[in-house]
Amino acid sequence: MQHKIQQDLHELNFTALDFETANEKRHSACSIGLVQVRGGQVVERRQYLIRPVELRVEPINYSIHRISVQQLRTAPSWPELWPLIEPFVHEQLVVAHNAAFDMSVLDKTLLAYDLPTPAFHAMCSVKLAKAAFPHLERARLSDLATHFGLTLNHHDSLSDAEVCAEITLRALRSGHPFAFCFKQRELTKGLGTKPKPFVGRRTSGSWA
Repeated sequence: MQHKIQQDLHELNFTALDFETANEKRHSACSIGLVQVRGGQVVERRQYLIRPVELRVEPINYSIHRISVQQLRTAPSWPELWPLIEPFVHEQLVVAHNAAFDMSVLDKTLLAYDLPTPAFHAMCSVKLAKAAFPHLERARLSDLATHFGLTLNHHDSLSDAEVCAEITLRALRSGHPFAFCFKQRELTKGLGTKPKPFVGRRTSGSWA
């Protein structure tokens, strides 16, 4: 699959994904936004409400995404939606802003229903942005949207995925020589981190 992923990187083919959750549980996905990019162009957008395993929306989560229990009560469950979502993920390059969170939601939600996790590679647009645009002080989605003049309805899963896709395209087109890690699922592991300053070790009155 590495050859395919390298080709997708070259051709700018990927899926941008964003989850919103109903409560503190990672398997409580209640909304997903999907943006499919082919040849550097958005070719498809999808958004679904998801009825979580436990139909419970914490007030703090509601205050963020404004999705209520009433809206989720009649929404399809994850197993009902998975056949529609899986083609966007299986053997694809999947990007999310703060990918560790979204990939964890994906993994935990699949596990909650005993569904196998498909093979895919992931990238984090936070790390891509930090590596490609080191002069920017912040890499939050809202800050990047403002900097690049992008419209963002923050915590609407589709809007977040759309801005994630645009940031990813800008980063990949920046000319930055990314050192992707193909041995792990997340290609961007270690990207965008500043090297720690060297602190010498004092031995016998001198610094080593």
